[in-house]
Amino acid sequence: TAQHIGEPTLLGRVTKLLWRPYYGIGPHLLQYMLLNSVRFGSFNAAQGYLQRRAGQRQLWLSEVLAAGLFSGGCIAATLHPLFVVKTHQQVNRLSTLEATTRLWHGEGLPGFFRAFVSGFVRFPLALGIFFVSYEAMKRGPVWPRQDSGSKDTSGAAVQLRNSVYGAMAGVLCWTSVFPLDVVQSRVMGEAVYGAGRQYTGVVACARQLYNTEGVAGFTRGYSAVLMRAGPVNAVLFPAVDVLKPLIEEKLPEG
Repeated sequence: TAQHIGEPTLLGRVTKLLWRPYYGIGPHLLQYMLLNSVRFGSFNAAQGYLQRRAGQRQLWLSEVLAAGLFSGGCIAATLHPLFVVKTHQQVNRLSTLEATTRLWHGEGLPGFFRAFVSGFVRFPLALGIFFVSYEAMKRGPVWPRQDSGSKDTSGAAVQLRNSVYGAMAGVLCWTSVFPLDVVQSRVMGEAVYGAGRQYTGVVACARQLYNTEGVAGFTRGYSAVLMRAGPVNAVLFPAVDVLKPLIEEKLPEG
């Protein structure tokens, strides 16, 4: 009938409901591809440089930490606008274009660099812990080995062990910076622009959050992050360990 023209169908309503949790997935996928390219690319470059200086000896964990810190600095310097757009989009239920347009018209180029300086704290700290904790667990007796002399790195037991280590490294990484992530997300996601913004910066936001919600305000959403960080990094690290030698074999030497 005429009164039903233009009304969404049942299938349309169900589709919209199912799609709702995936707002922001487009820039998130792009961000994650770029994030891992920069994260592992810069880490491997720094690790290779340190290994050449170290010669034949195994890198110290402090050197692995330094490579992780360098990787975090590279991410903070290159990918920050993507983090701002993704956060602004997800917090305010916007499309990528809408989030980008609002930030640009509201604040211009500075809008894409909200909380920029704090990224040079968050990412180096997070990735330093991320890489050094995974390497430390791989080297240490965290997991009982049936055959400590085995050099097999492709067996199911080894991959399971590395998956557990990856999950633990991901949890440690996020735990180390979660309060700062909460504050950054509020600053990046605020849908007020220019002089009228409630959060003028990370320090002001942290102070206001503490005054209104106390310490609990800095842990909101932590359990959801753990549910994501563990499984994602349980797959990520072992996948990199397996694929890296295969890719290096295809690359020209020199």
